[in-house]
Amino acid sequence: MELAPLQVALWGLAVFGLLGAIFGFGLAVAALRFAVAANPLVERIRAVLPSANCGACGFAGCQAYAEALAESPDVAPNLCAPGRGTVATALARLTGRAAGDVVDRVVILRCHGVDEYARIEAEYAGVQTCTAASMIFGGPKACKNGCVGLGDCVRACPFGALSLGHGGIVGVNEELCTGCGLCIPACPKDLFRFYPRRHRIELSCVARDKQTLVRSTCSVGCTQCRKCVAKCPAQAITWDGSTILIDHDKCLAYGPSCGEVCVDVCPSVILHRQGQRPRPEPIEILSAQS
Repeated sequence: MELAPLQVALWGLAVFGLLGAIFGFGLAVAALRFAVAANPLVERIRAVLPSANCGACGFAGCQAYAEALAESPDVAPNLCAPGRGTVATALARLTGRAAGDVVDRVVILRCHGVDEYARIEAEYAGVQTCTAASMIFGGPKACKNGCVGLGDCVRACPFGALSLGHGGIVGVNEELCTGCGLCIPACPKDLFRFYPRRHRIELSCVARDKQTLVRSTCSVGCTQCRKCVAKCPAQAITWDGSTILIDHDKCLAYGPSCGEVCVDVCPSVILHRQGQRPRPEPIEILSAQS
């Protein structure tokens, strides 16, 4: 007897429904049979972490760090940069381990070569990334050590702490910066450095060329005069043969009695106090550009 189309459809639905129920039951049994008991410590750790999933801890997100911290005694509880000391203390309490030293840090861009001061020697029209532009004769700016300003670091920052400024270089919002450091490998010029969040002075140039070349490319470039090295009473500023280095521990330990003389003696004003930025009068670089 030939079945009507409606009957065929109803039989099809019944057969597929029965098969679905059988397979669903089988999957449920398998899930119960092979279930892995969840570690409740992982869930407690995960609840403490800030869910930034930035990877600064060295693991693939907060869940992976929580699992590693719960299961391995060798994993430290102070690896979460966005969480800082508060999260480290909480994780240490949960795991029964010492929190260890937690440095509250930010990143500083060691360049202040905005368009007003840094000479542009070529027009770049290629792929709009710093890495790509740097491969073409070191980038469009005459200074080959400075910020290219195409935002590789901005795209790498998961916290919105970096932005492209109007002057052709990147700006850092220290209030939003968590010190995760993901911007550091993203910069082809190696311009970012960790600073303690509570620091006294900043260096906004890493020019490694001689004075004549520096002055022909950027009016706020370090001329390697090393007056700051000679005048620092804390001996916190040193010269490594190519650029200035700051020992922030020594600087902070010395106290305010030095008056930050390094800032006052710097002819290029690329050493400045926290919260300030060099604002020199444009000099010969502007006439060179015109």
